[in-house]
Amino acid sequence: VQTALFIAARGSAWHSQGLSAFDRAGLLCYGLLLASPPAFLSAACFASVAPIAQRSRTAGQVARWGALGLVFAIEALLLSSWMTFYVTGQFLDSDAWTMAVASPSLLLASVRQSEPLALIGVPLAAATLALALERLCRAARRWTPPSARRFVRWTGAALATTLLISWVADIGTDIDPQRLSLGVGRAAFPVHQVYQVLAQERTEPVARLVSDVFRKADFVGLHLATGADASSRGKAVVSLSDYARGRVNALRRWNVILVMVESMRADALLEGGGRRLVMPTVEALAREGTVYTRAVAPAAQTDYSTTSVLASQYPLRDEKYRVFPLRPEYPRVLLYDVLKQFGWRTAVFSSQNEHWGRMYSFLQTGGIEHFLHAETWRGPTYVPAFDSGFIDWMGATGHAGKIDDRYTIDEAVAWTDSIASDANFFAYVNLQSSHTPYRQTPGFPPRFGTGRVSFPVLFNSYPVDSVAAVRDLYDNSLAYADAQLGRLVEALKRSGRWNSTVMVVLGDHGEAFYEHGFAGHASELYREVTNIPLVIRRPGSQPERDTLPAAGFDVPPTVLALLGMPAHPAFQGVDLADTASRVHRPVFSVSQTPLADEIAVTQDSWKLIFELRQRETRLFDLRRDPGETRDVDELHPAQLNALLQTLATWWTRQLDYYRGLKGEPMYYAPASPRPKALTPPR
Repeated sequence: VQTALFIAARGSAWHSQGLSAFDRAGLLCYGLLLASPPAFLSAACFASVAPIAQRSRTAGQVARWGALGLVFAIEALLLSSWMTFYVTGQFLDSDAWTMAVASPSLLLASVRQSEPLALIGVPLAAATLALALERLCRAARRWTPPSARRFVRWTGAALATTLLISWVADIGTDIDPQRLSLGVGRAAFPVHQVYQVLAQERTEPVARLVSDVFRKADFVGLHLATGADASSRGKAVVSLSDYARGRVNALRRWNVILVMVESMRADALLEGGGRRLVMPTVEALAREGTVYTRAVAPAAQTDYSTTSVLASQYPLRDEKYRVFPLRPEYPRVLLYDVLKQFGWRTAVFSSQNEHWGRMYSFLQTGGIEHFLHAETWRGPTYVPAFDSGFIDWMGATGHAGKIDDRYTIDEAVAWTDSIASDANFFAYVNLQSSHTPYRQTPGFPPRFGTGRVSFPVLFNSYPVDSVAAVRDLYDNSLAYADAQLGRLVEALKRSGRWNSTVMVVLGDHGEAFYEHGFAGHASELYREVTNIPLVIRRPGSQPERDTLPAAGFDVPPTVLALLGMPAHPAFQGVDLADTASRVHRPVFSVSQTPLADEIAVTQDSWKLIFELRQRETRLFDLRRDPGETRDVDELHPAQLNALLQTLATWWTRQLDYYRGLKGEPMYYAPASPRPKALTPPR
């Protein structure tokens, strides 16, 4: 069965270009070898039933059904991994299995969304295979001793032959490097190493798990483990009272509003390359303030990115995805913690449910006076259509859905109006209309297209030939969020607070529309996902277009600088007014999801994406290729190696810091590495 699946699956190593017939035979034999342990384990389960049945009929029946259940589970796991490979091009690894065990409802929801027939097909096929294997084992028990010995000899000879062929193929690989393809980008490694990747990553589920174990033993293997700077200590931890001492009288008493718009990519604005006016309120803010045209999101997923922006910390804390702990032990100081220490009133108004990914645990530092999100909202909430993962999470945990952005802004306006005129406030506002599937709000006429499509818009899947229609839905949802933001701006103007308010607007991450073969976010770190708008409008500011590197988590130190405060030592971001330190600055992003496992760095005119599961590098020359369509790592080895070293230093510092935390932390997370300028392309 596995051999048939290996040959039939389009993304398997069998279909890679450049393989000879012998290469394919070697991969086939390698898959058979790794598939044999589950087969022998299943046979052993049924073989153990007979002795038990001879002693007790009842015990024999219990053993038989127990063996059937165990073999069914084995087959179901293998077939589930094959189904995942069919849908995503990757077998399930240990991280995916861990996430599935921790939240089976999300796994079922994801399957129902991407391949609903699998909910029936996988259990049915697993049951059929289990029953068929039991029948074979029953028939085998009737063999004569000579027949059994012949079976053992032939099986041993077959396994020895497959082992020999797979070994010879591995050491004698004759792939044509010019034609070799891994299916995603292009490998930057010698042919022999690529053949090993094909065997381990694209042959069968057990091989994937085995390779995953070795990957975890030394994650970055070929490049990133070499010469990394292990300096992983930041500045000393200080109390907020010590930080604030002596600085109260020199502050600008401006209000601060930080607005995070879900999935807002850079070209949602005309300044970011947009093709039409989608968000007039944000465009007006851009005309009054500073637009950072090279702003990068710290992560490709919401739970990592929003928390990173508020805390000015990189979200990389582990080699694999983790929800936030119930009581985070690592030190963190969020923007509102600092402002509250200086006398600002503080509030959160979020349309999302901040319990997702346990963000609530991260955000609750004691610095928020008023916390409104879907869980504490007393009005109606909604569930995005076709977002079955979120639906099942709500059902499994009892949490609420999302708030219409209109109500979120209503609450924000009411709260700001309630603040005394001689007091200052900080408000974090999170707007969610633009999350997949791009909600078309009743009563808000669509500005683009009809506001309807004839197919479901799933989180990362919809017809490729309908991208234009889906982009209309996305732009309509952004227009709705923008209209609600406009109501907040008007309220501030009516109350006379606008001239004393700093407003920051940015996306938590971008959104893909099949520019690189995938849709949505929480996926690969191409520009459509990492590049975001960042607009900062302050009282008395003049229009400015900043083209230096910027990161979403630079907002806290920048805001504090505008108010006359120094950056807090817990912050890893920088004050964007410090242009000298930003000229050759590297900016990092991370994606740790079932859809992708990547880190990326952008420096000068170069961007490097490192794919962790297959150890694949993709280098882009952004001056000549801003769309990131041409991998040039083989053409520019000096830049490739320099960026790999920068990634290694950042990765090592981050993980060493969080691994080394014990007891009461004495230091904050380390600053980003400051490498030399990269050589421009010739």
